[in-house]
Amino acid sequence: MRAPTPATARRVAALGVAAAVPYVGLKSYWAAGGRAGLAAGFDVADEFARNGAPGALVWLERHGVDFTAVLALAGLAIACALAWPWGRRLPRRPLLALACAGTLLVPYGLLTALLALTGDGGGAAAPITGWVAPAGVGAFLGIGTALGVGAWSRLRPGRRTGVRGS
Repeated sequence: MRAPTPATARRVAALGVAAAVPYVGLKSYWAAGGRAGLAAGFDVADEFARNGAPGALVWLERHGVDFTAVLALAGLAIACALAWPWGRRLPRRPLLALACAGTLLVPYGLLTALLALTGDGGGAAAPITGWVAPAGVGAFLGIGTALGVGAWSRLRPGRRTGVRGS
C-alpha cells in the first residue's frame, strides 16, 4: 500500500485539529472551574487524586491547566510537524516514535465510543453527561489518525519534502 502524500497528511492533520478543538476547549473549561457536562458533585481534580495521579497533575488541574488538554495539543503539534514542511527541521525519529505511540488513541477512541454507546461504565455512576463522550471520541480518533497518517507519510527515509521541485 502506498504512503499518503504530504497533501493528504496535511488534510488529515487539519481534520484532527478540528476534531480535537471541542475536547481541548471542554477540558480547559473544566480545569478553569466550569461544570457543564459534569455530574453533580463530580470534581476532576479529586478524581485524578483518587486514581493516583501525581500531585503535580492534580495541582495543575486545580489551577486551570488540564494535562490531557496539553497532551492533545502536543499530539496535534506533532501531527502538524509531520505533515507540513516546517516540521522537516525537527528530528525525524523522535517525531515518528511519538506519532506511532500516539496512534494508540485510535483503539482507545473506538473503545470509548463502544462504552458510550452501550452505557457500560462498569456499574459506576457516570461522571459526565451524555453529550461529552462524542467530544472525547472525536479527539481521540482525530489525533490518533492524524498522527498515524503523518507518520506513515514520513516513514520513507528518502522522502524529505512534499514541495515540488525539492
